Amino acid sequence: MKKLEIILIIGAIIGFLMVQLSVPLNSVVVSLFFGVLGLLYFYLGFALFNGIQFRGILKAESYKGVGTWRIAIAVGTGLALSELTIGFMFTILNYPMAKSLIIFGIVLAVVVIILAVAKNAREKNHFYRNIIMRCLIFIVIAVFFLVLPDQIFEKP
Repeated sequence: MKKLEIILIIGAIIGFLMVQLSVPLNSVVVSLFFGVLGLLYFYLGFALFNGIQFRGILKAESYKGVGTWRIAIAVGTGLALSELTIGFMFTILNYPMAKSLIIFGIVLAVVVIILAVAKNAREKNHFYRNIIMRCLIFIVIAVFFLVLPDQIFEKP
């Protein structure tokens, strides 16, 4: 699933560049890649962040060594990153409620970071550091989208 995530992120970046260059069908590409990436984070974030293979999602042995807190933080991260991804798409395509989605996603990501920092202080697990870094990267991008003027993505 990591490869799928990387492919979707590259596609989303290409879609963003297509919007900036006013390439035809840019909204289709943006909607496709950002939407699928948001769905991946929302529905499969718990497995993606815990390193569980797609084939092993329904197998109990895949979850051995993965505690309740790790699953809960992974689900929270999936929700936050999904919200931010859809907020990015809404901002790029000039849809209403984009800033609200981004602000809500930032709040969720900050809560996840606080929980991950608290758990990392006790356990010193690489999983929590990855969650913290991933959420921080998304928060920086989200703040960038919040401070951009609204007219930057308007079509001529």
